[in-house]
Amino acid sequence: MSKKFLIALGLSAASLLAQATPVNLISNGSFESVSLANGSWTTLGSLSGWTIGPQNVEVRHNVAGSAFAGLNFVELDTSRNSWISQTFTTTVGQTYHLSFMWANRPDQLGASSNGISWQVDALNGVVGNNTVTAWTQFEQDFVATSTSTTLRLGASGSSDGMGTSLDAVSITQLPAAARSTVPEPGSLALLAMAAGALFAARRRKA
Repeated sequence: MSKKFLIALGLSAASLLAQATPVNLISNGSFESVSLANGSWTTLGSLSGWTIGPQNVEVRHNVAGSAFAGLNFVELDTSRNSWISQTFTTTVGQTYHLSFMWANRPDQLGASSNGISWQVDALNGVVGNNTVTAWTQFEQDFVATSTSTTLRLGASGSSDGMGTSLDAVSITQLPAAARSTVPEPGSLALLAMAAGALFAARRRKA
């Protein structure tokens, strides 16, 4: 088997793997752009990738909970309810998938104090208006109606500085016709062939 053929197989395999991994259209979705010491928190009026409401946003590192992804997570009820938003490029008629993680503080003040409102395209709702303290995933598909779409997330409970935590925000484009992002059988066969050929080539060199 020629070296050129092996290289071509490897490139094809890499391309298929890249296609199988959805790209997050949200920038700084896990709020890792801020460097905080363990056990500390800060309130910010600006945050990379996000537009921030007038009451700012609270970024925490192992304070009143721990991050779901990375080191940081945020709360949108600072001293009063606030919000964050981000606008991203979309294709009209294409389906997208919104996902984020929420959890209520271990030292919460009860269900009426908690909750995160979400809005994307024509859809909206509220999650976390309960007493659940474990990280919980929210997911929602939507069809874009414009070439740019805005995601808005806000605190929806009482303005008392003790709201719901937020982390791991993502929006990904779903494959056409709701196809799975997992490679099709033919693609999997090509990946297996590439892996086998590379393994055989390495054994011959050894």
